[in-house]
Amino acid sequence: MEIEVRLFVFDDEGGITPIDKKRFDAATEHLEPLPEFKGQRIRLAGAMLIRQGSEPASLGEIYGQIVYFDEDGFVDEEKLAAATSHTDKDLGRDYHNEFVWIPTGEDVEKIKAALG
Repeated sequence: MEIEVRLFVFDDEGGITPIDKKRFDAATEHLEPLPEFKGQRIRLAGAMLIRQGSEPASLGEIYGQIVYFDEDGFVDEEKLAAATSHTDKDLGRDYHNEFVWIPTGEDVEKIKAALG
């Protein structure tokens, strides 16, 4: 089984733009900035594509995250760590992670359309 993650940025008007995962990962690791996002907060969605053998890829989990960039265009490490903390635990219904957003049904349809 092979898993591929595709990333998409949602703008404030609901538009969707794919973003290269390697470029995003490089900005996360402070290797190469993403200057187009300097000093911004973005809504990032990830779509997991699952491939098994020669079968066509199937769509797995879709997740949303709020990502902050510093003034140089690198992902803010502290906020990224906060975004990913406790995502594997049920901390009760009053728990709110300010760095997570749940894509709506409409958002999911946009992602599916972008995946082709």
